[in-house]
Amino acid sequence: MKSKETFASLFDSLAYRYDLRPVFDDFLTMTICSFSQNPVTGKSHDEDLYMETIGRYDKEVVQNLFPKMLALLIVEMEDRYDSSLGNDVLGEFYELNFCRKGAAQFFTPWHICEFMASCLGDKDPELDERLRVIDPTCGSGRTLLAGAKHFGYQERYFGIDIDHTCVKMTVLNLFLNGIFHAEVMWGDSLSPDDFKMSYVTSFLPFGIFRIKQKENSHLWHMHRAAFEKDEVVPKPEIIKPFRDTAPSGSGSQLQLF
Repeated sequence: MKSKETFASLFDSLAYRYDLRPVFDDFLTMTICSFSQNPVTGKSHDEDLYMETIGRYDKEVVQNLFPKMLALLIVEMEDRYDSSLGNDVLGEFYELNFCRKGAAQFFTPWHICEFMASCLGDKDPELDERLRVIDPTCGSGRTLLAGAKHFGYQERYFGIDIDHTCVKMTVLNLFLNGIFHAEVMWGDSLSPDDFKMSYVTSFLPFGIFRIKQKENSHLWHMHRAAFEKDEVVPKPEIIKPFRDTAPSGSGSQLQLF
């Protein structure tokens, strides 16, 4: 009997041709690019990055294997949506195959993420503004996913990580779970000025959008303001995908997991 294909089994099938670690990172990049389509041109907002990335692979892998892997990823995440183990398929695969334990890279188990989210209590029903929930070392985004299940998907979620691959896993996990008010930043959360890039999820316009300049990142301004109490945080309208408003200043509903 033929074994059932899974995201992991398809990925492992590439091992005889490619080094799987960069393939995994490239898969994340291509998927993010595919979710940042410009409706006017029909191409990705990051078309150059997309073409550069797929240029490393055979035509059969690009046209057949990668799309099938994405389809299986979405199906497995959907099947496990209410699972007691969570639906972080990407993070589990990364943790099993690529996690750098020697660099103190550990992923918090799902049930601990749920417990941490519950410890924050419930949202004040009289509060009109969206909560702002941040994980300053987000990994694959599990704690933010648990936060969204606890507080609701209409709130605003932010993540920071020093590992770019983790940042990409987080933003995909948030987007594929329907969390459309989020930003994930690649940088050192202990340094207020460190910013390499960030990614914003949005429903209108629909997609994942890459921010290259820190001045255009609401999360960077908000993070920096946490170190400098007198600094005013610009409203998120400076980022087109964000349509809501939020109070300025550091005295906010910022929650630290």
